[in-house]
Amino acid sequence: MSVCLRIAYDGTDFHGYARQTASDGASGRAPSERSVRTVQAVIESALARLYKQPLTIRAASRTDAGVHARGQLVAFDAPFVIPVVGLVSGLNAILPADVSVLAAFERSAAGGGPFQPRYENDGKHYRYRIRCTRVRDPIRRRDEWHLARALNVDEMRNAALRLVGRHDFASFRAADCQAKTTVRRIHTITCSSKAAAVGPSSDPGGLDAGDPATAVDLLVLDIIGEAFLKNMVRIMVGTLVDVGRGKRSAESVVELLHRPDRTLAGMTAPAAGLTLVEVLLRTPNVSAGPISSGDAGSAGSAGSTGSGGHEIGLSTAAATGRAASLRTTQIERIAALAEQGRGTQREGEHRTDARDNGEEGHEEVLSAGPT
Repeated sequence: MSVCLRIAYDGTDFHGYARQTASDGASGRAPSERSVRTVQAVIESALARLYKQPLTIRAASRTDAGVHARGQLVAFDAPFVIPVVGLVSGLNAILPADVSVLAAFERSAAGGGPFQPRYENDGKHYRYRIRCTRVRDPIRRRDEWHLARALNVDEMRNAALRLVGRHDFASFRAADCQAKTTVRRIHTITCSSKAAAVGPSSDPGGLDAGDPATAVDLLVLDIIGEAFLKNMVRIMVGTLVDVGRGKRSAESVVELLHRPDRTLAGMTAPAAGLTLVEVLLRTPNVSAGPISSGDAGSAGSAGSTGSGGHEIGLSTAAATGRAASLRTTQIERIAALAEQGRGTQREGEHRTDARDNGEEGHEEVLSAGPT
């Protein structure tokens, strides 16, 4: 049984999630033992202080430098028991201000052994924020792309529909991506726009004065899928922005799915605008009792579930509704786990969450049909 932590962090001041060592510069010498600041290194350091020994965590997603998270999922094998509330409170007391532990619970792999978040999840939900106002928002500058120009949101939505489903996303990956296959399945993409002026829009002389009822100051893209290639979401966003700016048509996105060529797609959008909202956790085998020792057996890496079967065609509204329901379930489950953890600490006994709805945990594609 492994211990899982739900993690949030501001990625601005991190060199990405994964632990790494600093280079000695252009001298060509081997990397030094001095570690650069990464999310993994910071969390492992906090765990070492609590458990009085080095521990290694396993993550569901290795976010790039500058990318944020509100629902990252990591797991580790604890050497001894720490109650849930004590673990969460203790870690948050040690961690720096740009990292928080939101919840802790026990989890076992499908076949027993240590839980592997990277492989045993139901997908990921990413969100990208684009500010279209001419004036930047100094308060949200760390988690928005300040594009400073108007976008045709309707055309972007039209193009986004063509990315939903199971496709070859070779045109939407970084040049150094080492994934063995570039076929991925996207469940939903939603584009939400709203008026969000940086300050009072009625002030005379403002650069962004306009009708708040029709203004598109902020564009938010929510992308939910099974798995993603390196930089895939950011390249998708850059391509959709090209559509919104009139530099390419919505129909041209289809060609990118049939011609695997990175040079044909849009730019890689800045990291600052991207947030990993949630790693979708499968339902079975969750416990919110005291954190116990991990299984000493070998790792049971189940790998990703197959993507066979026919695609299911749903309207955009139905796809969005189903995705929202899935996210709500995850949030309710985490809240329930936290409440059970509080009860466990008060009563001083181990409780096992017996809820198991028997779901396979693998989503068929929510393919948004044409409007």
